[in-house]
Amino acid sequence: MTHWTNQKTITMTIHKNFLVLAILIFIGSSVRAQKFTVESMKMELEDMTKPDSDRDYDNLIKWANETKENPKTSNDPKMWYYRGLTFLKISTLNNELSSNNPDAILIALEAFQNAISTDVKNRVTKDAEANLLNVAIGLYNRAYKSYQAENFSKAYEEFNLAVPLMKYDFDGLLKRNNLTTAELEKMMGFSALNDGRVDDAKKVFQKLIDGGSTETFIFSSLANIQLNEGDTTGALTTISNGKSFNETDKTLINMELDIFLKQGRSKELIEKLNIAINDDPGNTIYYFARAISYEGLEESDKAEADYDKILEIDPTYYDAAYNKGLIYLVKVQKIVEELNGEYKPSIIEKKELEIDGHYKKAVVEFENVFNNNTELDPNDKLELAKTMKKIYARLNQMDKFNEMKAYLESNN
Repeated sequence: MTHWTNQKTITMTIHKNFLVLAILIFIGSSVRAQKFTVESMKMELEDMTKPDSDRDYDNLIKWANETKENPKTSNDPKMWYYRGLTFLKISTLNNELSSNNPDAILIALEAFQNAISTDVKNRVTKDAEANLLNVAIGLYNRAYKSYQAENFSKAYEEFNLAVPLMKYDFDGLLKRNNLTTAELEKMMGFSALNDGRVDDAKKVFQKLIDGGSTETFIFSSLANIQLNEGDTTGALTTISNGKSFNETDKTLINMELDIFLKQGRSKELIEKLNIAINDDPGNTIYYFARAISYEGLEESDKAEADYDKILEIDPTYYDAAYNKGLIYLVKVQKIVEELNGEYKPSIIEKKELEIDGHYKKAVVEFENVFNNNTELDPNDKLELAKTMKKIYARLNQMDKFNEMKAYLESNN
């Protein structure tokens, strides 16, 4: 009885050991199969007799997913490398397969990065780094399409993914083709700006400037953000820094002048405009800004001279003609204020002649605007007609008075 029990125990032990052996054999076979699968991927991907369009992608995707999920190969750098290569090639096919795998480039990015991080023996690292440059190109193309489609949020994220990959451009291949970190960051900045992510755009533009960018539109873009945030001091600093690289850049000059103009800093503005006009004597915008500045300082004769210069350069610059007309009306107003309480007929008569002279000059300018400016806003034209009607009445020019009256009646 005892002998039977011992025999049974031995039998059970044998069976148990056999079961363990069977499992080990199965696992060993599976590992070899998965290793073979990775080798199959390698053979298929590195077969130089086939163009990429003819590779066995059905099996490549199957193998890539199987080896990724298997615990024995899930940390294998070769598996990650060939997985990355599979999906990188798919991303470039521009066919139904690539359409069905829209995130292929992102899968390739993850795979190559994992290949590098797990490759302690440096067997695939160099090739993975080289292919990450191809991923960078793919991400750039993808981001640019997103930008053109006005999907700015997506474009920002895709440009952002491509930026750190530029460190693998060891030989300057992409740089020679004008694809640089700075170029990607610029597109990131504009993507963020168009997406309303002002803080992100601000950080990108500031980073570019801190990194040594000399492109003036980077400075003007940052300055515009600062102005919209009410940071005039910051904007002026940014503009000044930009001008240190290009003193004659019109965008930066005009932004600086506009700030001074809005701040009423007429004397400083005039000094800067004098320099700008000296460098670009045909620029009517500079004369116009200086004329307004002179008006702010109540130096109307100098303002009038600048308006005359503008109209000499460009007779269709109707804002100059209109402003010049207003100068004469301001002169009339000052005379009237000076006459307050004055009752001497000789003085009043002399001043009346002076007032009429200013009105005649003013209405000449207004007639130029009224008759020739086809782009004048209809409401502004009505207001101008009312002013001209009053002047004609003052000057007793009744024919013109009646014409203006008829115009107002027909357009009210």
